[in-house]
Amino acid sequence: MDKSTVNKIMTLCFLICGALVFWVIGVLLDTAAGSFAIVAQMRANPLILHGLPLTCGVLTFLWLQLSEKNRKFTEEVIIEASKVVWPSGRDVKGMTVAVSIMLIISGLVLAGFDILAGKSLTLLLGL
Repeated sequence: MDKSTVNKIMTLCFLICGALVFWVIGVLLDTAAGSFAIVAQMRANPLILHGLPLTCGVLTFLWLQLSEKNRKFTEEVIIEASKVVWPSGRDVKGMTVAVSIMLIISGLVLAGFDILAGKSLTLLLGL
């Protein structure tokens, strides 16, 4: 994977992190406003309502983007993730069928144990 592609993926990931921080701060402000009157009063100010989440999101993006340590780690993760070999569609279908069959068999075994335990308790307690 070439350097420009890695940089584009890295910037997109950092942008998504900033957007998530923006959203989380907004949700936290909404939640806290329902519980605390002072937060509700502060939230009435548009600067707090929109500015605080936006500032936190932008600062998160800039911190991730400008920190060499973060960029190096993220670059290594992207390069390693690009080396992953994905199974073919046929393999995925085969594994899905095998897992489904095992789940059905396990469910039947557990249902059998449940019915047996219920009958045993009914006989034991005389209900």
